[in-house]
Amino acid sequence: MRVIVVLIGLAMLQGGSRPGVESAIRSPQSSSLVVRIDVIAADARGRVVDNLRPADFIVRDEGVVQPVESAPFLRPTADDGRLIALFLDEYHVSAEATTRVREAVARLVDQLLAPEDMLVVMKPLDSLFTIKLTRDRDLARAAIQSFEGRRGDYAPRNNYERNFMAGVPQRIEKARTQVALSAINALAVHFAAFTDRRKTLILVSEGMAAGEQRRGLEYLPTTETIVRSAQRANVAIYTVDPAQHEDEADTIPALAAATNGRATFADLDGGLRQAINDASGYYLLTYHVQRPEDGRFHEVQVQVKRSDARLRARTGYFAPSPDDALRATLLAQASQPKPAVPLEPAPHTSPLIRPWFGTSRGENGKTRVTFVWEPAARLTGERVRHVPARVVLSALAADNSVLFEGAVNATGPALIDDPATAPSRAIFDVTPGRLRLRMSIQDVGQQVLDSDVRSITIRDMRSGVLIGTPEVLRARNAREFRALDTRQSVPVASREFSRAERLLVRFFTYPAEDSPLSVSARLLSRMGPMRDLPITTGDGGINEIDLSLAGLAVGEYVVEVSASGTSGSAKDVVDFHVTT
Repeated sequence: MRVIVVLIGLAMLQGGSRPGVESAIRSPQSSSLVVRIDVIAADARGRVVDNLRPADFIVRDEGVVQPVESAPFLRPTADDGRLIALFLDEYHVSAEATTRVREAVARLVDQLLAPEDMLVVMKPLDSLFTIKLTRDRDLARAAIQSFEGRRGDYAPRNNYERNFMAGVPQRIEKARTQVALSAINALAVHFAAFTDRRKTLILVSEGMAAGEQRRGLEYLPTTETIVRSAQRANVAIYTVDPAQHEDEADTIPALAAATNGRATFADLDGGLRQAINDASGYYLLTYHVQRPEDGRFHEVQVQVKRSDARLRARTGYFAPSPDDALRATLLAQASQPKPAVPLEPAPHTSPLIRPWFGTSRGENGKTRVTFVWEPAARLTGERVRHVPARVVLSALAADNSVLFEGAVNATGPALIDDPATAPSRAIFDVTPGRLRLRMSIQDVGQQVLDSDVRSITIRDMRSGVLIGTPEVLRARNAREFRALDTRQSVPVASREFSRAERLLVRFFTYPAEDSPLSVSARLLSRMGPMRDLPITTGDGGINEIDLSLAGLAVGEYVVEVSASGTSGSAKDVVDFHVTT
């Protein structure tokens, strides 16, 4: 059964991702890896060549020729229809292109699909639990006709957009990007369960800014996540731009090249037709190779001996990693009957707070985690102001053991922990790996305003040259700054400061052995490096930077700290915004 996933939107490939993969699985009969590469063959006039044999192909895996065991030419059949998902990403198509997109996608449904093909139509804010394949074309047509391009139109149209996607256009655009990335990745993961054959994912988009990967949001899908999900599911991505434009920041064509798809500009019908034609006839080459479970990308070159055929093939695959093997084991275990257990709460990021998590070296090989938080800025369009006063934090290890549980007050300028009151930070040691966090956000009357549920990955800090997460302390006057000169001073979560303030950036360095480290810091702006920053070094690897903001113009800045020794180096950054 072929899977064709049609998305009107964009998933952008981040720099550094390796192109092209196919399904690569560990053979249960041996320690070799089974690799499958999908190949499209055509003659000089673009007509499909369907009579090639395994002996006609030459496959080089990392430069070594591998014998092709099978190379069937696969076509749709009456019993083996295609699975099609239309993801109508209204956020990244302009209103002017709405009619052309509706008509082109409707023609795809009416003219290019066979009766046995099944279809699901989704929009950005539809629940992923509503994915249901159907042959009901009227349902699909109704959804397509309701599509409306909203690129550049930031007026909220429902409660979710009003409450969670409000603010300046830049903030709304980032939220829209994350919604699209999450939905695209969920579709790729969902369709991986149906078949190991080639699937087609069509993106119709006029461009979308790349998603940001920030500390504390590591669990959110990124473009690299989408690429790996598509690789596991054997998905080829086709991109169709309704409006021809030249934009160096637009990485949609690179995404198509990475997955053996194609990029089309301005020609909606041609791009959709090409994607369907490629899915309607292709070869699936299979061979075995001895390969360690390193999780790395391995290049593959496919050639044909016949002069009348031209090939288009994926450029490689990712070998399984130990995590993949563990995932397969866990999935196998999950298929066995087990007693009912309470469901883990779904991830949810609250817009009411701004949390900060810092790591340093703990005791007995563990990593020490520090948690502080502050109320988030008021959201544009927020009718009722809900001001959180405290957070009840529960930190759980992978085995569900409780690492910390208790109330944590908000942090702020020149704050010192007071043993007589609730703490303004939580500090606990955890074994490196997954850390689950559940936060109940309450007001001064201890009424629950919202919850925050997330998982973060805690790094191993037992060896190597390392830098603990830099913490920022802020003071509004000289008296407050003098009070910061103590380990009881609490860092702040905010990264927006006025020019009247003074910062103390504190961080720990850890050498690989007892050899000394060279520690340095510098201040950077959007234009590049500005100046080196003096560092005061104390006992136990503690380092402090005294940074006055009075001489800085309004804008974005970065403090970059580095540590280097004979056995390695490490680097970390603190980004912040200076206001008037």
